[in-house]
Amino acid sequence: MSYNIISIDGGGIKGVFALQLIKMLQEDADPHFLDHVNCLAGTSTGALIVSALSVGFKPKDLIRFYLILGSRAFPKGKNWEKGGAKYDPTSLKKILTKLFSKTPTMADIEKNLIIPACSLCHESEKKWYPEIFDNFDREKAKSYSLVDVALRSAAAPIYYPSYQNYVDGGIFALNPSLVAFSSSIDPEKGGKKLEDIRILSIGTGINPVAIHEEVDWDEIRWMKPYHSISRLPLFSLMTEVGSYVPHYPLTQLLKNKYKRLNGHLPSPIEMDDASRVPTLIRSAKHIRDLYPDEWAETVAWVKEHFTAKT
Repeated sequence: MSYNIISIDGGGIKGVFALQLIKMLQEDADPHFLDHVNCLAGTSTGALIVSALSVGFKPKDLIRFYLILGSRAFPKGKNWEKGGAKYDPTSLKKILTKLFSKTPTMADIEKNLIIPACSLCHESEKKWYPEIFDNFDREKAKSYSLVDVALRSAAAPIYYPSYQNYVDGGIFALNPSLVAFSSSIDPEKGGKKLEDIRILSIGTGINPVAIHEEVDWDEIRWMKPYHSISRLPLFSLMTEVGSYVPHYPLTQLLKNKYKRLNGHLPSPIEMDDASRVPTLIRSAKHIRDLYPDEWAETVAWVKEHFTAKT
């Protein structure tokens, strides 16, 4: 019997792009395809999305959430204060506490849930360390507050302060699909067979960002805006490029049982620019028209693998 995984990248406000793609798959493939998902994995904004999906929220409702509440998570006009993060996570925590009030821990989630976060000082390792929170061990998962784990994964350095001594899981797994695969086949965790795994990996939009020249920059220049392309070139480079990494090994391991869904954005969109939510939604919708063959192939893949027959 197949074990279906949906994985959602990090990307701040760009998470609405992934949500719109999921909504479109419901429209074109199967309105109930999420019912046939066994495991959800998400990093940062992806962690917020999969947590919300796992407790019963619908993609269309979460899209409205990003439209209405995105500006509360990323207030317009907020600037960095010397020595501190750009945003206060208090509003975001209040929103999540209300959303997840009926499912206080990861053990309360029926489906398997996988969320990466980066510890700044791991309890046993005594150094910063990648950590993966999941609910395969239900007893252990009782100690994982859903709100706290989501906020740990979403604490993007520079934008938010650390949360409970954790920062954004995107530091090592912006695209958590490979983490989800590894956890699912781990005999001490998911214990699934390789041949049963199916993964639908969804991105949050590809920024058209590049540096078309040789650079000889110091640490300060790497963290200054580069024309209108990127506000923080080093941060963008180290996180966004990492989202490509899982694609090759998963393609080799799973062949046609793995599908990656993403698309190019018309112009660079910063992860905290809540004013661009309508643009992100339109960009996702345009995938149908710009890449009709690829879209039809993805719809057919979902129909084949994420149905009650699999």
